[in-house]
Amino acid sequence: MPEPLTLRFHKSLYDGEAVRKAAVRFGALGTVQVADGGGDWLVTAVPLRESIRERLGDELGNHALFESILARKGMST
Repeated sequence: MPEPLTLRFHKSLYDGEAVRKAAVRFGALGTVQVADGGGDWLVTAVPLRESIRERLGDELGNHALFESILARKGMST
């Protein structure tokens, strides 16, 4: 089983609901959990395949940022 990937999303940049939406969006690629880490949202992801590990982290982060921007503009999906 691949090692967990831990991502930190600072609350000053990322909306919590946006991070959760990104986690749900990429949940089919592995197990993804979101936790409140004080000043950060902590995302733990265990990819189904090691070959998608880096890409999963990158894409999840991009999507969380996109959703955060939409939320700040009042346009969340």
